[in-house]
Amino acid sequence: MNEERILASESLQETLWRLEEVRRGFRSRSDEAVKEALDWVLSRQGLPKSYGNLFAPTEKDLKEGLQLLTGERFANRPTLTRHVLGEEALRAAIVWNLRSSPAVTEALKGFSGIIDRGGKTGSYCCYTCTMPFLRTLNAVKPREWDEILERGIAKISGARTPNGKWHGLPFYYTLLTLSEMDIASATDELRHASKFGEKLISRYQGDDRTSKFRKLALEATFT
Repeated sequence: MNEERILASESLQETLWRLEEVRRGFRSRSDEAVKEALDWVLSRQGLPKSYGNLFAPTEKDLKEGLQLLTGERFANRPTLTRHVLGEEALRAAIVWNLRSSPAVTEALKGFSGIIDRGGKTGSYCCYTCTMPFLRTLNAVKPREWDEILERGIAKISGARTPNGKWHGLPFYYTLLTLSEMDIASATDELRHASKFGEKLISRYQGDDRTSKFRKLALEATFT
């Protein structure tokens, strides 16, 4: 198990993914290292280039582009990078029990604006941006969150393909997002992917981050 420092001060993305590795038991932890990383994440709230007053990516993040926790890459899309990492940082703060932090209080005001834009449809901007929106919504649980979530899952269901995937959606990140939702409609979407997932899971037995999180996402289709 990797005992490397959690904070990567040159990258919000890397720091967030290391924190999630810790939370999932894929990386060893010390309370001091977790606190250091979380304090740094909180310090990025509202900085220039933050999306919707959330948490700002670093210049390295913007230059190198987004690579999701499950490995999907998106180069040369700075707005996407700002949005996804901003929401993932808010989600991280919530799941690490930092809701009472002043930085999170301010970020939640920004997230309310995102909900105002995406709540009626349960989607946000594009298929890729919809996933962190739903993933963060499921963690934050604001007013009427469950109704918005159901609308979002209905959008996902409408994008089904015959082979167990979804048109336009980042497959593994979608599975990971759905796996965190304790509602029947999310389970139905995971079952839609189960046969395809069964074919894929043997590919991801490695010790690298992408393999671990893809395997985790695929395993959720069998439950």
